[in-house]
Amino acid sequence: MSSATNIELARRSLAAFDASDASVVAELIHPDYREHAGLAPVPGQDGIRESIAWLSETFANRRTQVEDLIAAGDRVVARVRFSGTHVGELWGIAATGRPVATGHMHIWRVADGRLAEHWMAGDELSMLRQLGVVGAPG
Repeated sequence: MSSATNIELARRSLAAFDASDASVVAELIHPDYREHAGLAPVPGQDGIRESIAWLSETFANRRTQVEDLIAAGDRVVARVRFSGTHVGELWGIAATGRPVATGHMHIWRVADGRLAEHWMAGDELSMLRQLGVVGAPG
């Protein structure tokens, strides 16, 4: 697949999460999808559907702003800015109603024209500070 096609897969996946649109999962996500970031509670397409539902319950007004999207071979890398309002339980933290904005890095592997694996690194400490759960240093 071309780099442009792989980039479009990643872009559509991010948009599906923002829109809580699980209807595109079978089209975008490989049946043997593996999540390495701890986001999907179960493997495969069902895990992505559950993650989309969880994100919808946890953050309102979600927006993922793509800052960089790069593809080479079977990999796509995205640097994004995620924002939303905390309206549901997150890691045992009751809804705060507070807005958050954090940076994330995503890497996907593409196989058979669909996203097959995912790794992510995010600024969870900044998010916890914004939620008022963790104080600033010092």
